[in-house]
Amino acid sequence: MMGIMKNALRERIRRKDLYVVMVIGLLIVLLCMSGTVTLSIDGIPVTETRLMLPFVLNVAFAIGGGMAAALSLNTIPNEYERKTSHLVWMRGISQWNYHGQLALANAVSSLAAVFVLYAAVMIFAGIRGETGVLLRSVPGFLIYGCGIVGISFFTSGLSLMLPRMAAGVLAAGVLLAGIFQPVLRTISGMVSGVSRGILRGILAATPDLYEAQSQAGEFLLGNHVDGHHILGGLLFLYLGIMMVVLFRRKEA
Repeated sequence: MMGIMKNALRERIRRKDLYVVMVIGLLIVLLCMSGTVTLSIDGIPVTETRLMLPFVLNVAFAIGGGMAAALSLNTIPNEYERKTSHLVWMRGISQWNYHGQLALANAVSSLAAVFVLYAAVMIFAGIRGETGVLLRSVPGFLIYGCGIVGISFFTSGLSLMLPRMAAGVLAAGVLLAGIFQPVLRTISGMVSGVSRGILRGILAATPDLYEAQSQAGEFLLGNHVDGHHILGGLLFLYLGIMMVVLFRRKEA
């Protein structure tokens, strides 16, 4: 029943570029965790776990989001370029089912890739003796992974209706705008006129991925979690799923 998804996952496993990007991302995360920083906030060195953990999770999320967009951009278009989609229709498989399984393969592979980065952060926390963080790591990953899966489905949906280049640029734009929402909010408060209107439009049109994934860090540290931001991440995920389900390809 899920044969299409399984075949797509096998192709992901055989791709060497996925492992190269994962290793590079892992090295970046490890450098962030092991680097010696002299900066302090409120007299607390930033190497303290309660300050370092959210920062490293943000870095890992940015890398994982980029991987999710890259992995999800080409899967469906490549399937149509093979000119074998008619074999799928002959088996009575609907187009939304076909696209859904391919998008699900994208999401699973993206989630697996970011899990490697997330696990490295958890190992770092364990070495620092943060047993509470480790105990909350599983539900924390469920919160953390929502944005990654959302980016994956969103990019898969874009690839159904836009040329590859346009879909990639739009997905990257939404990802960057979502990650840098605090920066955009700060800048929008400093400028005026047309620039402020444009920035506020971008803020209103893009999901706040920064706050959505930051709730995972708050949860891991035992702090208050804002369910509103988690709901925002889930709504973005729902949007991506609906795009995959509703959008159609003319080639069918």
